This record gives sequence, structure tokens and C-alpha cells, in this order.
Amino acid sequence: MDWLSYGLPRGGSALLAGDVVDRSVATCDLDAPLGEARTRANDHGDGLCVVVADGDVVMGIVGGEALEGPAERRAEQAMTFGVSTVRPSEDVEALVERMSRAGVDAILVTSSDARLLGVLRRAEAESAARHRSPIARGGAASEG
Repeated sequence: MDWLSYGLPRGGSALLAGDVVDRSVATCDLDAPLGEARTRANDHGDGLCVVVADGDVVMGIVGGEALEGPAERRAEQAMTFGVSTVRPSEDVEALVERMSRAGVDAILVTSSDARLLGVLRRAEAESAARHRSPIARGGAASEG
């Protein structure tokens, strides 16, 4: 299970969150100016910047109204702490059901040591589940 929780290659036919994760995610560090986080979020089109530290460990997110703050404010001061995440080993169909019930359109996917792997969007996961095919998008989640 630990192997799967890192999103590493595997055999089998189950469709897991790691198979449909978008690894191209806007990130910034804790000290990044809010103006920089806003630019990154807008460039990615999600309206969201994941705040990471120490090797892509998820600390929080900056999104929505928080992105509209003063440009010089630090991401750490504007971020939401304790964001929900899932592991890449989650079954996509069960995850889509939970997301639908909760009204969640996207969720961060992290390894078991809280390192960012990407974002799973419900619409893309639903499509992949219907077609039972992985979506390979983006490179590694990266700052910048």
C-alpha cells in the first residue's frame, strides 16, 4: 500500500486517483508574495495556488478571495490551513461519489508523507471512470 500511496507504477486494472491526477499545479512557497501566487494561479487557470515547503510538502492553499489581498502580503498569511487531500491509491469511482456528495470539484492528491502529487478534478475523474482510462497530463508538480 505504501508503494501505491506514492503514486508509483503498478500493475492491475483498477482506476486509481494517481492515474487521473493532473501533476501541473500552481505552487508557491510560504514566503512568496501574494501577487506572485495570484499570477501563478491565474496562469494555471485554477484560481488556486498550493503553498508548499520542504520538498513539496503541502502546507495549505491560497484561492478565492484570499488571492485578492495586497500583492506584498505573504502566501503564508493568506493561505487556508488543513486542506483535505487524498492518496493516489484511492479508487476513482468511490472518490468521485464522495466528491459529488460533498459538492467538491477538485481535491489535492498527496503522497503518504504529504508531498504534493497534483490535483484531481471531479469532471475529469468522472470521464476517466466512464471510459476506464487514465489521464496522463502535466509533468511533476512544480513551483513556478
